[in-house]
Amino acid sequence: MTGLGLRGRRLARLMLAIVVGIEAVVAFLFLTAPPSGPLYVEPPGAVGWLVPAVGVAVNIAGLAWMIRICHADPEAHPSFWRFRRR
Repeated sequence: MTGLGLRGRRLARLMLAIVVGIEAVVAFLFLTAPPSGPLYVEPPGAVGWLVPAVGVAVNIAGLAWMIRICHADPEAHPSFWRFRRR
């Protein structure tokens, strides 16, 4: 790898750390938020919990995808079309 590639990898790791930090702060604020609203609310049905569950699942999947991209080896195999002999 060149110096530019290493610099890009460091920048990607920094951005990933920032995203993980933001996710942790948002999760902390969500879990420690005081209850608000009316004193009595009908408990939501199964569909009522579906939207937040899908949102959290997609968020975790996106974060896992970013980690996979960041840890991938950019030179895992040689490009055959660039290095083939004639």
